[in-house]
Amino acid sequence: MFENIKELENKDILVIGLGKSGMSVIKKLAGYVKSITAVDTNPYIRINGNLKAFKNLKDFELKFIFGEKSNERTDLLKNIDLVIMSPGVPNDIPVVRAAEVEGISVWSELELAWRLLPDAARKYTIAVTGTNGKTTVVSLIQQILSSSGLDAVSCGNIGNPLINTVGIQSSKELIRVIEISSFQLERVYRFSPNVGIILNITSDHLDRHHSMDNYAEIKFNLFSGMGEGQWGIFNLDDKFIKRKLVEKNYYKQKYINVICYSIKKSKDCQVYYYGTKVNYNIGNDCGEIDISKLRLIGIHNISNIMSAICAAKIFGISSSQIEGTLKKFQTLKHRIEFVAEINGVKIFNDSKATNPDATIKALESFKQKVTLILGGKDKGMDFKPVIPYMESKVLNAVLIGETREKILKELEGYEKKRLKKLPFKVFVCKDFLNAVITALKVTGPGSVILLSPACASFDMFRDYKDRGEKFKKIILECKNLSG
Repeated sequence: MFENIKELENKDILVIGLGKSGMSVIKKLAGYVKSITAVDTNPYIRINGNLKAFKNLKDFELKFIFGEKSNERTDLLKNIDLVIMSPGVPNDIPVVRAAEVEGISVWSELELAWRLLPDAARKYTIAVTGTNGKTTVVSLIQQILSSSGLDAVSCGNIGNPLINTVGIQSSKELIRVIEISSFQLERVYRFSPNVGIILNITSDHLDRHHSMDNYAEIKFNLFSGMGEGQWGIFNLDDKFIKRKLVEKNYYKQKYINVICYSIKKSKDCQVYYYGTKVNYNIGNDCGEIDISKLRLIGIHNISNIMSAICAAKIFGISSSQIEGTLKKFQTLKHRIEFVAEINGVKIFNDSKATNPDATIKALESFKQKVTLILGGKDKGMDFKPVIPYMESKVLNAVLIGETREKILKELEGYEKKRLKKLPFKVFVCKDFLNAVITALKVTGPGSVILLSPACASFDMFRDYKDRGEKFKKIILECKNLSG
């Protein structure tokens, strides 16, 4: 039995959303609670066969309900004590609103997992949030810790729900490095990691969060439960973070240990970048770490690396150990990932760029001129901030997806306002294959083709990984044809 499961014994639970986190919740709670009712709006979702075994457990009931309107069924709340929401489920569906009216608690999977963790395990947690760079930083921290002989696991939004790590047996203290999205932070109450990192706050998910200020407040929920002796790591190059932390003295009364990092040296930063080295002064440890031999590209990745160094130093990792891991760390898939070179054109897959800021960071990473494949699912974001970077970096813009006409209008509006023709050609494509073929045709030797859509993928693909894999497949097929 889990140490903290007694809080849920004899409870009737409603689980909304049967993706990875929802299914993990069912598997972890089955047999420990009185009943679980699980719902999903996808009538075709496949349920893992091994869940059938839970239906035969004594004094436990498991029921599944599927259908496009299942999230509207407020009758499902009868006798329910607790609702657990998967992160992809909208926050304002009728059944959740009704639960709040009736005084039924609604938790994220993250909150549930936290309450199930033993008290001692909570001291060995690092949580990372931000608009961009979360997976890279979580992976990097986990590798630094593991390479240094510590027992560390990456979990959370990275694809391994935190609840999967509850009950893991380890010969050492297991350090959980948790990737956390804004969706997961909407429903946390007691969650309080020992180390919290916020990387950046830029335009994303405004179709759900409605405003940048509201989005920023949700990101800062990461620190809402933290107190004396815990650690907060902050990127002072981000205007929303800086305003919250410095100008409003956000943590004056919390007594947490604050570490700030920046690309530029300043009196407010304990960690900063200079030349080819990261300089740090954390507690009684100060020194520098050479990052000249990185495989990661882009100034944004230097920022990501600094956040990872901060976390590693809290856990006492030596500079030589950190440096050794940094030299070996590979670019993750779909993040400015080199795919191939065809007729002198280098081609990169940055499908993970699902918001404008990520695309800006990708463009800044290249010295060569770029043919940019841009567009996808509309999340209510403003693409105008990307255009000045396109002016200096882009040869051709190939527009795709649901947002292609919206982006075209913003380009035309920018051109009209500036009274100056944009220095790149624009191609509007109705399908993805045509977009990739067009990019290959119009791009000359010495230039780059970059898939960095600045949008979600759900208008044309299963997810950003599906989009990236299809892009790579088309490119490699064209490379084979070109000889």
